[in-house]
Amino acid sequence: MDFELTQYFKISNHSVSSSLDNETIILNSNAGVYYGLDEVGTLVWEELQQKPMTVVELTDAIMQVFEIDEPTCTHDISLLLKRLLDEKLVEKV
Repeated sequence: MDFELTQYFKISNHSVSSSLDNETIILNSNAGVYYGLDEVGTLVWEELQQKPMTVVELTDAIMQVFEIDEPTCTHDISLLLKRLLDEKLVEKV
């Protein structure tokens, strides 16, 4: 990854989202492209809507809801954040 686990992330200003039945659809209003998140991705997105968070904080939040080991959770969240960064849906703080 090109970021530290203690790096803060926030939702980009040009991201618009809507959640329904544990899934989230995100629109990158600059690119006009939609993206979908599953149940875990939706929880990450909802946490980021509250305030900027780190991978460590997001891992803790996910592990409170889902039964998953910490290394796998940290890895998966890091991959998700990298994809969201690449699509300019989130940004580093």
